[in-house]
Amino acid sequence: MKLTVFDKQIVEPSKFERSLFVSVMGQWISRFAGTIIESFEIHLSNPVGFEEDIISLVEFAASKQVKNLNLDFSIPASREVGVPERLYACLYYKVNRLDTSRLVFNLLFVRTLTICSFLLQMIQDCDDPMDVSGPMKTRHLVMITNLHANDFMGIRIFLNSCPELESLTFDMVTIRRVVRPSLPLVDPETHWLNNKTYEWVEKTLKVVKVKNFCGGSNELQVLSYLIRTGCVMERVDLYEAQGLLNHDQKKLVLAGAEEVQWKFKRASRHLQITLYNA
Repeated sequence: MKLTVFDKQIVEPSKFERSLFVSVMGQWISRFAGTIIESFEIHLSNPVGFEEDIISLVEFAASKQVKNLNLDFSIPASREVGVPERLYACLYYKVNRLDTSRLVFNLLFVRTLTICSFLLQMIQDCDDPMDVSGPMKTRHLVMITNLHANDFMGIRIFLNSCPELESLTFDMVTIRRVVRPSLPLVDPETHWLNNKTYEWVEKTLKVVKVKNFCGGSNELQVLSYLIRTGCVMERVDLYEAQGLLNHDQKKLVLAGAEEVQWKFKRASRHLQITLYNA
């Protein structure tokens, strides 16, 4: 089952169209008679005003023992977002917040989970974000992110919450950064140097993938942390970003991959690092 609010790359629906679509989907799931759902996807860019609907859809999926869940609320970079909309979003978040604790509670038994920057940042609103839920059953975690520093704390929270995690994927798609006020300041150069080691990263994480790898400093900081703490890690797969326009961009990818391959301290003797060309 896949729930998608229009094709984000083709058309940006009006608020009325979005409301109508979400309402229809809500009516549809109320009539769904099945007992188990294997996969469930929700794609709704900039979901301001639809928080309760999102919770209802995720609770429905959880009630059907969903195993693969994809929650993508990112705003595609191809869409122009004006100043008034950014200001509205900023003001809205001050008084209306997704009930993140309630949302995460419904993710506890999902085996394959895909999340985006929106959730990585919203989860930081919890009173005690590092203790937001009981241990999750997620074994395969995909993060749709540009690895901006605002996402780092959310990444830490999910690493802390997934004691059975075996594979971690960063999908470095081109997205617009979520507009969020009052997030704690994070220094990307030092955050992962001072970061604590999570027992499950040491003992269970076997595969790390970076899709659309560009060799940027934030990518390298996160990879350095994971490689030096992942004691049972078997593979790091780097997939070169598509559509690189000039030689300098390609040089940056190659330089980044070489740094990962030869300069990073490794906790696992059996680790293989591979760069795949676009």
